[in-house]
Amino acid sequence: MVASSSRLKPGETGNIVATIDIKGRIGYITKTVKVFTNDPKKPTVNLVLKALIKVTPTSP
Repeated sequence: MVASSSRLKPGETGNIVATIDIKGRIGYITKTVKVFTNDPKKPTVNLVLKALIKVTPTSP
């Protein structure tokens, strides 16, 4: 996860890039990214990422 020092004005949009290391994992995973804001009503927002990791068969 890379933190950004960019500030958005009300109504503007931006992107959040998160990377999950799935090496050695199979099945369902859930990870949470916590976003800190300057909104006094909602100082943090949790983004929940869910994935199903499947093994792809390899040919001999």
